[in-house]
Amino acid sequence: MGEPKPLTAYQQTYHWRNKNCAPFAHDWVKKSLPGLKVEDGESYAEIIEVTNVSGDCDLGQRKGKLLTIYDLEVEAKWSGKAKDGSEVNGTLKVPEVSHEAIDGLSDYVYEWRVTSDSSASSSELLSIIKSKFPSILSAKFNTFRAELLAAYGNPSADDSLPTSGTSTPQPGVSSSSSYSPAPPAKPVESEKKAEETKKDVGKTVTVEQKADLQASAEDLWGLLTDENKVPMWSRSAAKINLTPDFPYELFGGNVRGKIISVEAPKKLVQTWQVRSPSWPSDHYGTMTLSLDQGSSSTSATFTLDGVPAGNEAEVEKALDAFYIRGLKQMGLVLSSSSRSYSTPTSRPPTRTTQKPKKLRKKTSSSSPSKWSSSTLIGSGVVLGLSAVLVGIVYTSFPPSSSRA
Repeated sequence: MGEPKPLTAYQQTYHWRNKNCAPFAHDWVKKSLPGLKVEDGESYAEIIEVTNVSGDCDLGQRKGKLLTIYDLEVEAKWSGKAKDGSEVNGTLKVPEVSHEAIDGLSDYVYEWRVTSDSSASSSELLSIIKSKFPSILSAKFNTFRAELLAAYGNPSADDSLPTSGTSTPQPGVSSSSSYSPAPPAKPVESEKKAEETKKDVGKTVTVEQKADLQASAEDLWGLLTDENKVPMWSRSAAKINLTPDFPYELFGGNVRGKIISVEAPKKLVQTWQVRSPSWPSDHYGTMTLSLDQGSSSTSATFTLDGVPAGNEAEVEKALDAFYIRGLKQMGLVLSSSSRSYSTPTSRPPTRTTQKPKKLRKKTSSSSPSKWSSSTLIGSGVVLGLSAVLVGIVYTSFPPSSSRA
C-alpha cells in the first residue's frame, strides 16, 4: 500500500483553537448572582454574596464554529426576612453550572440551607425560596453562554482565540503540550500484556469500531489524545500522558488503563477497562487506535481485544457511544461500522479459526442497554446524541448529587 495522499485544501482547514475562560466565568458568577431576589408578601430572600466559584470554562473554535465547554460549582450566601419579621440567613450550593443544562442534557440542582436559628417561620421562608428562586437563577445562568461569546467569540478581536497550530508537536520543537511522542513498545511486551488480560476471564472476543472522519490524521490525533481537547467530544474530563506505562482516564474516570505504545499520529495502544458490573474489576483489554489518512478523509479504527465473551454486543454499543457519536455530532463522521469476532488464541491462526462477523453499518436503536442511562458524567454545543455518548457508560456509576 502506497503512502496516503495529502488532504485537500478544504480538509486542511480543520484546525483547533482554545482559550481558557475560567477567570471570566468565575468573575461573571460573582458579579451576576448578588442582588437576585424573591418576594412573597412581607417575606423576601436575596443572594448577598458568592463565596466560592470553582471549575473550568473553555472556548474552542474549529473551522469558525465556536464550542463553549464549562462546568462550574458555585457557593453563595443569602439573607431574608420571614413572615414574622425575623431575619433568616442561609447558604446556597449549585454543584454543577454546565453547558449541558443549556443544551437540555441535564438540570441545575440547587441545595439550600438555613444557617440561622431554625423556626417555623424560617422553614416557611425556605419553602418559598425553594419554590421561587430556581427559575430566577436558571434564567440568569442561561445568559452566561451569550455573554461569554460576546466577550471572546469575535475572531477578529484582540482577545480572540490563539491558534493551536498543528495538533501534534513537531520533533525538535518545544510545545506547550503535556506529552512528547514516545517510541512504540516492543511487540513481545504488548503481546505479553494482552495475554495477561485473558488469563482469568475465560474466552474473550475482539470488538472493532471503524469510522471515516472528515479531518486530517494529525488533527484527529490531537483531538483524541490531548487531554485539553478530549472534552470537546467526550463531554467529560480526561487525564492523558502519552508515555508508555503511564495511566490515563477518560469519561470522568469511567474508562481507564495504561499507555502501552505510541506512534503519533498513526497508532496508540493502551490497556482498557470500563467501570461496569458486567466487566471484571481486575481485567483489562487492549485498545488499539489506528488512524489511516486518505485523500479526503481519515479512517479511524478502535480495536478492543480481550473483551469477556458475552459482552460483545454491549461493548459494540459502548464504543460507538464513547468514541464515535461525539465526533459525529461535531460534524466529523462520514460513516461508521462495527464488528466483533473471537480473539485468536495463537499465532498464526489455524484453519478452524472462527470467521469474523460481516461488517455492518450502525443504526440507531431505542433498545435498552446495561450500560446506558440518562446519567451524565461530566465535562458544549454538541447536541442530541452526545447525551448518549456519556450516558451510556452504565447505570451504576457513582451517582452525583447534581444528576438525575
